[in-house]
Amino acid sequence: MTTSVRLRIILGENNSQRVILQDGLPTSVADLSKEIAKQCSLQGNFRLQFMDPDFDNDFMNLMSTSEIQDKSTLKVVLLVTSSDRDGLPIPHVETSQNESACSSLAPSLLSCDTLVLSSPSTSANSESSASLAPVLSSSVKSSAWPAEFTVPRFTYDAELKLEQGNAAFKTQGTFLSPDPKLKMSILDGLAEEIVKYKLYPSDGEYGQVAEALIKKHPCLKERGSVTGYSGWKASLKYKLGNYRTKLRNIGCTEVTVNSIKHKPDGISSPAYRVKKPRKAEVNYCPSHPQGETDETLEAVRQTLLNEVKKKNNEKNVRMLMDKSFSIRRHEVIQEPLIADFKTRWPALFRTEEVCAEFERISTVPLVSTFFAKMDAYIAKLMKIFANRGGVAGRRIKTLLLPTTQTDAIEVKRECITKSLCVYLNEDPSSLILEFMDTDGASAQEAIQKAVMGIYVIRYEGTSIEDSPADVGVVLEGEKVLQDLCSVPYATAMLLGLIYGLNLNYLPELRYTFEAFQKLFLELDTNKLTNKVQALKTKLFSDVFE
Repeated sequence: MTTSVRLRIILGENNSQRVILQDGLPTSVADLSKEIAKQCSLQGNFRLQFMDPDFDNDFMNLMSTSEIQDKSTLKVVLLVTSSDRDGLPIPHVETSQNESACSSLAPSLLSCDTLVLSSPSTSANSESSASLAPVLSSSVKSSAWPAEFTVPRFTYDAELKLEQGNAAFKTQGTFLSPDPKLKMSILDGLAEEIVKYKLYPSDGEYGQVAEALIKKHPCLKERGSVTGYSGWKASLKYKLGNYRTKLRNIGCTEVTVNSIKHKPDGISSPAYRVKKPRKAEVNYCPSHPQGETDETLEAVRQTLLNEVKKKNNEKNVRMLMDKSFSIRRHEVIQEPLIADFKTRWPALFRTEEVCAEFERISTVPLVSTFFAKMDAYIAKLMKIFANRGGVAGRRIKTLLLPTTQTDAIEVKRECITKSLCVYLNEDPSSLILEFMDTDGASAQEAIQKAVMGIYVIRYEGTSIEDSPADVGVVLEGEKVLQDLCSVPYATAMLLGLIYGLNLNYLPELRYTFEAFQKLFLELDTNKLTNKVQALKTKLFSDVFE
C-alpha cells in the first residue's frame, strides 16, 4: 500500500500550507508541481525549491523528487516576466563592471526572468496583470517532454484487469496477454498523455513510454523481446499515426500544416519536408486562441506595428505579442526571408521579446538558464580544455589566456564559447566575426556576406577585456540586433532568434550549437552526437582524459 506524503509549502512571507499526497511522491517534478498547484490553488508558472541540508538548509531548485521525502519543506518561486511585473521590486543582482554596462544596454537581462516570492502585495499585482494579459491558445503547451514519463491511469475496467495481471505476475510469474479491448484502452490512454507534450515523438521517446508502461505494469512485458517492450513501441507509433489523422480531420494546426494540400505543387508524399519540432520546441505550431481567426489576428499585427513605435510601451507590446503568437508561428514555419519577416514583426527583434518568444516556444527562460548552466560548467570546462593536446590544444590555450588576466565573468564566458568551438573541431570565427572600428567598409562587407553569426566591433588598441564598440547578431547579411552588451549575451540572443525564426543551425557549427542547446539550455538531452556526449561525460566525471 502506498504511503501518503506530507509536505510544507512556503507560498510567501508568513504564508505556508500543508499538502498531502495520498498516492505518495510523484515520479517527476512536473507532476508534483501540478498537484501542489491544485491543492494550493496556484496559477501561472512557478518553480519549486527544496531545503538542501548539504548547504545549511538553503533553498535550491528542485530537479528531482528523489531530493525530498515525507515532511520536507518546499518553496514556491513565481516566474514573473516583464509583462506582469509592473510595481514589483527587482531583486539585487551582483554584477561585474561589464555586466553593469549591460543593464543600460539590455534591460532584458533583468526583465526576462525575474524571480520573486509570492506575497499579498505581489499577488495583487499579478492578478491585475493577469486580467489584462490575453489568454493564449488552449493548444499552447506549458511543459516540455518529461525526464521520466508517467503512465496515466486507464479506464476502470482496464485498471482492474491490469491489477489482476500484476498480482498473478508477482505470485506466479505469469505474463498477461491483453485482449484487443484492453490493448486499445492502454494505447488510447498513452496516446492522450503523449500528445499533452508533443504530436511527433522521437523513436527514443516512444521507447521511453513503452519502457515506463512495462515498469509500472510488469505483467505486460513481452516474452521473446530483447527489451520486453518492442511490440508496445511499434503499436504506439501506429496509434499516434492514427491519432494525428483524427486531429488533422478536426483541424489541429500542428498536423494540418503537413497535409498534402500544404505541400508544394507536384508533391504527393505526406513525408516530404514534414514541419515538426526538431530542437525540442514545445509549442511549434499552436492553434489560434478561441474566437480568433487569421483576419482578427492580422488586425492585432497591424495594431502592434503602431504600438511598437511608442516609447515606454513594453507592456502593451508584450500583450499583443502573446495574443498573436499563433499566427506568427504559422508564418515563420513557412521560412520567410528575414528582412521581410522583420518588416512584418519588428517587435520580435527586441532583446526582451527574443527572450519572451523563446519561452513561449520552449517554456524555458533563455538568459537565466543559458548563463546559469554555462557558469556552473566553467571551472570543469577550463580543466577539460587544458587537457586537450595538439594544434587544437595550443589554440585553446591562446583563447583562454585572457581568463588569467581578469576575473570578469563576461570575459570567461566569451573565452569558453570560443574554446568550445575549437574543442569540438569547429572554427569560432564562423560564429563570432571580430573587427576593429577602423575596418569600416571591409567589416560591413563581411557582415553582409554572413549567413548567421555574431559580430563584434572593438576600438583600436583595445582587447577582449575592454568593452566593445558594438556587438550584434547578423542573419542573412542583415544586422537584426545591435548594441548588445557582450558576446555571451549576443550568443544567447542568437539562440533565441534561431528558435523564434525557426532557423536551422549552421552545418559548420552543428556541434557547438548542439552543446548550447543540450548542455546549457538542457533541451532534448536524451539524444546526443558522439562528440557532445563525450564532452558531457567528462563534465560529469572527475577524470577528464
